Amino acid sequence: MRYGVAILVPAVLLLSSCNDAGRDTPAAARGTATVAASAECPADGDRLPITGICASRAADYLNTPGGTPPEAPRGCGWIVQETRFGDDVLLYRALQCGGKATRLAYSEGAGMADLAYDTAAYGDAGNALKGEVLVRVTGSDDSNRTANLLRIARDAIDDPQEGQGCMVRNAGVDFWPRDALVVDVGEAQAAKASPDGPRTACGPFGLSEDESSFWRVFQGHSWFFQLGQDLWQVDPGSFTLLSKGSDGRWSQVK
Repeated sequence: MRYGVAILVPAVLLLSSCNDAGRDTPAAARGTATVAASAECPADGDRLPITGICASRAADYLNTPGGTPPEAPRGCGWIVQETRFGDDVLLYRALQCGGKATRLAYSEGAGMADLAYDTAAYGDAGNALKGEVLVRVTGSDDSNRTANLLRIARDAIDDPQEGQGCMVRNAGVDFWPRDALVVDVGEAQAAKASPDGPRTACGPFGLSEDESSFWRVFQGHSWFFQLGQDLWQVDPGSFTLLSKGSDGRWSQVK
């Protein structure tokens, strides 16, 4: 499986809808202002199919916690994709290698929603990765942003006593999003672990030093990213939810 915290301050971001393809208004440098509307996409470029954002400007709409996306392998590059997410739309950077692009598919679950590969651009000519879950998503509480993810992690631990020692901390891994969180035991308990090999703690939603596995909390949701040991085919720091207003325009979910 594959599944993702600092407080993100969403910009006021006005986007074009498919029915309003004559306007495209990206946010100005993470501020609250928007630049002037443009009648056409640059060089008559393509628009994303759901929101109608100009594909060449789509990266301007991403709300990131800082840092840069991972380096793409030779022959590949990062593009912005979109996936329906309930009534909203999820924007994210994804790998494109030649004519094949990585794309995620959303599905509701009993307690958590899933984002799984619909297609994977790198090293998956036979589409064997289709359906493999990368991200699990649940709600968050504004009054205690990490309470829900900590509850989920503790509930998934077989030994309830072990779960009582678990807490949420910043992951502090250089190439992960700056707001990445992990559920881990305290320093004293962690020091008792064997120094041989990667350390794990706090069950399937907790720390796993053997893979890229972490939480992020933003836009009213708790996101558990489980990206494995291999090359990332999506940039977990780029995930941004958009909602469509009554005027037909798209804006970042707050």
